[in-house]
Amino acid sequence: MTRRRLAAVAALLTGLCLAGVGGFAAAEPPDGPDLTGGESALLRDRSIRVAPGLDLTSFQRLQPGGWVTGSVLSADLSVPTLELDIEDGGDVAGSPAPVSEFAEQSDLGAKGRTVAAVNGDYFDLNRSDAPVGTNISPTDGLRTAGADPRQAFTLKDGKAAVRELMSAATVRIDGTTEQLRSVNSPSFAKNSIGLFNRVWGDFPVGRLIEADEPVRIVTIVAGKVTGNSTDRSLLSKALDLPEGGSALVARGTATERLAGAEVGDTAELTVQASADVDLAVGGDQRLLTDGEPTDQDQVAAARTAVGVSKDGSRLIVVSIDGRQGDAHGMTIAELTRFMIELGAWNAVNLDGGGSSTLVARPAGTEDRTVINRPSDGRERADANALVFRSTAPAAPITDVALRPAIEPAHGLGWPEAYDLLPGLSRTVTGTGLDGNLAAAPVTGTFQARPSGVITLADPRATSEAVVIGGTAGSGTVRFRTRTGSAEVALRVRGPMTRLEGSDQIVAMPDAESTATITLTAVDADGHRVPVEPRDVKITADAGVRVEPADNGAFLITPTVGTGASKITFTVQGHQLTVPVTIGHTEVPLADFADPAGWKAQTARATGTLSAATGPEGGPALALDFDFTQSTATRGMYAVPVRPIAVAGQPQALTLWINGTGKEEWPRIQVTRGDGTSTNLDGPNIDWTGWRQVRFPVPAGTAFPLTVTALRFMEIRSDASYKDRLEIAGLAAQVPPEVDLPEPAALRDPVIISEGSVADRPQRIAVMSDSQFVGRNPDSDLVAAARRTLREIVAAKPDLLVINGDFVDEAAMIDFELAKRILDEEVGTKIPYVYVPGNHEIMGGPIGNFESIFGPSSTHRNLGPTKIITLNSSTGTLHPGGSTAQLRMLEAQLADAAADPEITGVVIFHHHPIDDPHPDQASQLGDRHEAAALDRLLARFQAEQRKSVALINGHVGTFYAEASGGVSRLINGNSGKSPSGAPDRGGFTGWSLLGIDPAKGPVVGSHDRLDWLRVETRARVDDIDLTVPGSLAVGETVAAGASIVQDGDRRVPVAWPVSATWGGSGVWIGDHERRRPDPKAIVAYDPGTGRLTALRPGLAELVITVNGVTARETISVD
Repeated sequence: MTRRRLAAVAALLTGLCLAGVGGFAAAEPPDGPDLTGGESALLRDRSIRVAPGLDLTSFQRLQPGGWVTGSVLSADLSVPTLELDIEDGGDVAGSPAPVSEFAEQSDLGAKGRTVAAVNGDYFDLNRSDAPVGTNISPTDGLRTAGADPRQAFTLKDGKAAVRELMSAATVRIDGTTEQLRSVNSPSFAKNSIGLFNRVWGDFPVGRLIEADEPVRIVTIVAGKVTGNSTDRSLLSKALDLPEGGSALVARGTATERLAGAEVGDTAELTVQASADVDLAVGGDQRLLTDGEPTDQDQVAAARTAVGVSKDGSRLIVVSIDGRQGDAHGMTIAELTRFMIELGAWNAVNLDGGGSSTLVARPAGTEDRTVINRPSDGRERADANALVFRSTAPAAPITDVALRPAIEPAHGLGWPEAYDLLPGLSRTVTGTGLDGNLAAAPVTGTFQARPSGVITLADPRATSEAVVIGGTAGSGTVRFRTRTGSAEVALRVRGPMTRLEGSDQIVAMPDAESTATITLTAVDADGHRVPVEPRDVKITADAGVRVEPADNGAFLITPTVGTGASKITFTVQGHQLTVPVTIGHTEVPLADFADPAGWKAQTARATGTLSAATGPEGGPALALDFDFTQSTATRGMYAVPVRPIAVAGQPQALTLWINGTGKEEWPRIQVTRGDGTSTNLDGPNIDWTGWRQVRFPVPAGTAFPLTVTALRFMEIRSDASYKDRLEIAGLAAQVPPEVDLPEPAALRDPVIISEGSVADRPQRIAVMSDSQFVGRNPDSDLVAAARRTLREIVAAKPDLLVINGDFVDEAAMIDFELAKRILDEEVGTKIPYVYVPGNHEIMGGPIGNFESIFGPSSTHRNLGPTKIITLNSSTGTLHPGGSTAQLRMLEAQLADAAADPEITGVVIFHHHPIDDPHPDQASQLGDRHEAAALDRLLARFQAEQRKSVALINGHVGTFYAEASGGVSRLINGNSGKSPSGAPDRGGFTGWSLLGIDPAKGPVVGSHDRLDWLRVETRARVDDIDLTVPGSLAVGETVAAGASIVQDGDRRVPVAWPVSATWGGSGVWIGDHERRRPDPKAIVAYDPGTGRLTALRPGLAELVITVNGVTARETISVD
């Protein structure tokens, strides 16, 4: 595949540029740069217009070094209405300001509108704050000139370049010419002469000079020397210079060169840089020189850089975010390669880190806004800025634009803003564009087509229209004015099935706090659509006030000092109740005064407990342990002799920890109110000394909690050490008590409750999480794995996928036993592929797995279905920072898109995108990667019109859901005990995927269930079928079944357990909705568990679960 073809497919799959779904339709989005290079994956980008000749692209991608998020500002310097300038605070020293203020200042002082600005030169931070390089304004001339040559971006006669610049200023006094090494610069060098004029400002020059250095100050006004002094006190305050006056300041040995200057002497000043340019912005590292990259490098950080094309007609400004979870910044080497990707021929690095700031006014808006996310958390006061002005005539209106009102005008966009559900609304706003592409008032008419898909709430709307979703499909809204027209595409998904909030509980620390929440409507296929306030009915209890905020959000404000309340949102009859708490109380749980109240437990380690002294002299507990005895996961636990009950509904538990910086992982093990166990996770202990650590309690947790262990884990196989930790003051942060609603049970129909996939043309068996060890080949876990494999072989699937954690510790003896088991139980009877999970590296490198089972990520075609397996053993899909398998995934999706024989894709990896449990502890650890993968699969299915599904394990629970039209299955454990409640998928077994490849193409009223259904195969030791022996005609009773497995685990036969119901004289289904067979004696509805007697006679109800059958006779009188 050619690079051009690969780039095109990657953009199609991963780019979220909104040209395909709407946007500023008349002000057409520009073709952005190709951002698919740099060994990157999971690209998301969006390009918008800013002004004539100026475009902005926002992007996010995963590179081998980590996530990179940034912006590219592209300027066509041949456009005559686009001008560039330098802005500073008026005085170059002592007057730093945010870039947005420089842009405002430039706007006020120019005839054109400032449409963008970016931070400029490095500066003397926290001292003079003056730029250190050479900076020249086309309107104000030379502002600063450095003492040494530094790289700078320059303009000359409209052509851009990167070159070295420094001071070339001179003074000629009484026939003698002296070089002035710097002009208004803090880089004023020892034993040199520097020039300072009124541009410098009031910062005392003396602070730039060491206290013991000799100095000489020569002042010049109107071409004459007006003073010559060695009085250092003159430099301890602002230079007293009249308009047009200058001061020559000599340091060290250079003082002798000005000693002969006398008052009244003629002084000819030549203030210039080392090259004749119209504009210059100082920088530092030269990234590219005539296409050749620098060999310099530095650590990853936020960056600002400028590149120019080979002919100097195009300018590329790059702003890279840093210190964010989705933005690690770039090294100088990475930045250099990126500039090459963008087509730069020469490039220079400007000031970065917290200084990096990009401001722009997107087309169709009125105000400038900060585009990037400054790593200080706010704009830093910088020394100067490169500004862009557009001087096109504002009138008349030249174009129009149309977009959803909730869609941000810049950034990566919000594709869901272009989606609707039937009956919900979307506001679209029409805007005029003046000659600079700024927003201008305009009126027109709206049309919505086709009428069955979308309609206008008010056909008389003139500048803003409300669109109502109808039946599922695609529609277009057109906005017509006398100037022009624009249109935006909207999609109507399926009917609403539930309402979700951005938060399940809102906890505000005090009465001065506020919070926001957004609402999302979801259809049966997992399409999530933002809900606008007009579609919402709000009922708020006393204590809070709720009102609409920006972009469809709701603002929550407390009206009491402390307390609890709740808010109920209702949309189309679907309700979401959100508890709200204000304030919390610290409740002590354990003070560790009596070490005898605790006992030590370990995993693959040894350790002891003893008394210690806490952070303020109080009691503490010391944990001494040895983590050198294994490379598998190790643990040191402090276990209370009596479990500690936690009253109320805490937001978090807290514990003081005296760390040593060895990065153990602290976890508090608790039993939830539903009897299941979980862990509350804290941050790795990367500090030394005492620190109070907060362990948040996830929303949706069942209360009350009971603390059963304080756990300190080491999961890194290459970490080996002994340590001593001390702990003190276990407490709970308990807010005012509030009734927490029971989370609704989601039952996605991709898992069959009643029936099987026996008639599907293609079947794939999935097992995971057996977790046996090679040193115990006759264990119960090995027996469970063998039993599962025998059941799978008997089912004769087309393929078996072992989806991770087949073994437990990743030693060679474990994989050798795994291979032996597979050879003995499967052999050549069915093909299989083994996908690594986290336990396949839990104590050994991935090479151990690969030496026996081959590559850790694979792809193959199973007839018309493409199978892709990925390695998530490290908890991410980019192990060790490598993007190779993600790029393989994208390439294979591109191959599936192009291959007419392929109708669907099934992807397997161990860790799911989302863990359905409240603690969400068993999911892809990189949440940005998880979201990007979710978008990638949904976009593939929507754009390529071929089905795709994702199959995972790891959680210990059978579960399924849909997201963006994509079915996602979590396979439960096939050996190890499950982690969830039995009625919520917490059972052992395996899954059988049933695929109909002919139904893979996504055309017409496509139903994802026609392509893929899943039959779970719960392990069955016994079935208990509970039905009455006799009924009277017309009588309805509750009936059902449960299975017994693994000793005493009792699992109700209901979703997600798949079963086949039948029998003689039995009609299966809801007899009130569908007329039963007239010969039927009883009707049984597995969905509701209702058994109804229809007519006299004998019936036999039969249930089969995973090949095991139970039957009961029912007499109807």
